[in-house]
Amino acid sequence: MRIGIVVDSACDLPREFLDQHGVLVMPITLRIGDALIEDRRHPDETQAFYVRHLDRKSEDFAESIPYSVAQIERLFLERLVLDYDYVFCLTITSTRSPIFDHAMQASRAILTKYKAIRREAGMEERFGLAVFSTRNLFTGQAVPVAEAVRLIRQGGLPSEIGSRLKHLIDETHTYLVPADLFHIYKRASKKGDTSLGWSSYTLGTWLDVKPILHCHRDVTTTVDKVRGFHAGVELLFDKAVQRIRDGLDAPNICISYGGEPWAVPRLPGYAALAKAAEDNGVAILVSPMSKTAAVNVGPGALSLAFAARGHQAH
Repeated sequence: MRIGIVVDSACDLPREFLDQHGVLVMPITLRIGDALIEDRRHPDETQAFYVRHLDRKSEDFAESIPYSVAQIERLFLERLVLDYDYVFCLTITSTRSPIFDHAMQASRAILTKYKAIRREAGMEERFGLAVFSTRNLFTGQAVPVAEAVRLIRQGGLPSEIGSRLKHLIDETHTYLVPADLFHIYKRASKKGDTSLGWSSYTLGTWLDVKPILHCHRDVTTTVDKVRGFHAGVELLFDKAVQRIRDGLDAPNICISYGGEPWAVPRLPGYAALAKAAEDNGVAILVSPMSKTAAVNVGPGALSLAFAARGHQAH
């Protein structure tokens, strides 16, 4: 059985990983002023985007425009129902984007139209589709996607993979430390998110106090504060080392950075994380942070995610 995976471009996985495993990316369009820019998870385009656009600090300078219901339906009916026999679609949390709702709406039409298309192509008519909100952001979306890839390579059945993903999604934790608080404050307040309030923004800007943000099961909160970005990054890496030692539910740590990925191994605490991962058979997947993420959290931010049953954020 040919099993495929579709994600939106907010999913922070390396481009080479996505290409190697045939993970299809649905682009998200960003409006920057009057310009429309497509987020396709292309590394060079992403780095150029950081340089050209993210120094602008106007409250309404950016918004994201996800794939519509019609675009998702067309993607499946023109390509995916022919390329695969079953497809998992894993989206950013439904509380932050309508992509999940659009995919769910499109799936109803897809499942009523695919038979004729496959029959005309001389294929067995049966086709399956499952749409999941990962209930998370950025690297938190990446963790279940990486696990789905691993299970497909092991020959897992769709029912087994789907059951595993449901569990893993609820056990995935994402941490993020911003380098610049402006973007994260403006984007969060515009969406009604109170994880970073005005007083925290003002104090943080004056004293270089960085919040440690945590996302789990659709909810984003501030769980800690540190002086300086590098101290925040080291804290995240230390959390990951301890969690690896305590046990993970999936053998991946996903990291994204709003800059050049080669800089991540040079950050404080990474060497200890790499050693713990190697000793425990855990892969570290490092990618550029997506343009979609960057317009919300600003350039230079670092995000880290893992899946671990019973993990307590503090």
